[in-house]
Amino acid sequence: MKVFHLILTLAISSALTHADEPTDTSRWKEDFSNEAAFLKNWSSYGWLPDEKVVSGAENMHRWWQIQDGALRGQTFGKLHPSGLTRKVSAKDVRLSLRFKMEEGGMAAIGFNGPNPILEANFHLAGVHIRQSSITAWDEENLYPKGSPEAEALKKEKKMNRKFIGAAKVEKIALSLDAWHALVIEMHGKSIKAFIDGKQVLTYETHAGDAPKETVQFAVGGGSKDVVNGWYDDVSFEPLEEKK
Repeated sequence: MKVFHLILTLAISSALTHADEPTDTSRWKEDFSNEAAFLKNWSSYGWLPDEKVVSGAENMHRWWQIQDGALRGQTFGKLHPSGLTRKVSAKDVRLSLRFKMEEGGMAAIGFNGPNPILEANFHLAGVHIRQSSITAWDEENLYPKGSPEAEALKKEKKMNRKFIGAAKVEKIALSLDAWHALVIEMHGKSIKAFIDGKQVLTYETHAGDAPKETVQFAVGGGSKDVVNGWYDDVSFEPLEEKK
């Protein structure tokens, strides 16, 4: 099952690389006040119980809706959380936004970029935020491309990389059903996260210094039939150009 999902994620991430993109992907803001612009600039995907992948505009409203001037994401029971991506283009970056969670929810934010081993736009690093913790997640290639080990994995149809879901965990205390300000900075291989003006996480990634090609959001949960999460006032900019 895990291998199946990894292959699907890789295929989807690669396909999104060629999707239509806004005029300037190196610096943009999104307040979700224009649904047409949202549908143009963002792409969604998820898995149904029969392992069918649904993506694109036909899937957007199943998981994501603009509600009261903000973006609401939903996850249903034990379905794989739906992902939402938007094109970016910079190396050292700052992503700022507001998020809100309900009981049992999780805000998931990360960056994707070129992976020389997998030859695709793939996961780099990011964070998972719950009421009492913030977790850095990371990706690590296992073996050099073309090595005997890599070729063996390829024949077995296994991914030549390792997802590190809990690379570093820090305790926090967040109010539920309340908006919180989040800033994520990636400079070189370092990822730093600030919530409500306080630095809450720093971690040295394996491949975080790669150029960023897409940013991704998700709403985690699974403990209830429906778990909601909200995002608003998103801005992306090159970190090195900040004055």
